[in-house]
Amino acid sequence: MGKGLGRRHFLEAAAGAGAALTVGRVSAEEQEQAATAPGHQPHVARNAPAAQARLFLNDAEAAFLTAAIDVLLPADDVGPGGVEAGVVLYLDRQLAGAWGSGARMYLAGPWAEGTPQQGYQLPLNPAQLFRIGMADSDRAAKDSFGKGFAQLDAAQRNDFFAGLSSGDIGLSNVPGKVFFLTLQEAVIEGYFSDPAYGGNKGMAAWRMIGFPGARGAYLDDIAQYRGKPFQAEPVSLADLQVR
Repeated sequence: MGKGLGRRHFLEAAAGAGAALTVGRVSAEEQEQAATAPGHQPHVARNAPAAQARLFLNDAEAAFLTAAIDVLLPADDVGPGGVEAGVVLYLDRQLAGAWGSGARMYLAGPWAEGTPQQGYQLPLNPAQLFRIGMADSDRAAKDSFGKGFAQLDAAQRNDFFAGLSSGDIGLSNVPGKVFFLTLQEAVIEGYFSDPAYGGNKGMAAWRMIGFPGARGAYLDDIAQYRGKPFQAEPVSLADLQVR
């Protein structure tokens, strides 16, 4: 992403994020639309294998996330970018699944202003937050820059996200800061997740940081690496499946 929110700054800021996620401006109409809207049919890119068919994102949303991830975690000489690592696919799968539907979230209300210690306080599951937040962000980008977020250059995307993070740029139906922080956390999770979930393609992020992955035991490695740095090939959950 060039200057601005660089990879190191992005990861460090996310690790230290402690901002309040409180109730925001979600209209009853937007809530109902997000909750009752039929799911999008899978969109398959030209010549893409069926395993890469999108389950949740429509074309505009996929373009938004691709642009967002590209500016938050670009490729550099340290490691692959988030797009190359499959984070768009990871988010699509998560938003279409139990996490997106808020399967383990309390969503019955009542909804009141929360404190920073209480964490997420919106009457929306993650899929609803993302769907509304992405549409709101596109409208806000057009108001600020004259074009949708995916059409902005890297510097403008940096400025837009900095405005959301600081609260200087507001969204119409959800709190911009909450949407940005939720997106930020999800992107990092996808980047370092087990490849079985769609992100961290080829375990590139694990190789970048020297993480051994889902190894169940190290007994066979003790003699070989005694007194030396452990630098074995990482293992994913898919590698452990019984074939």
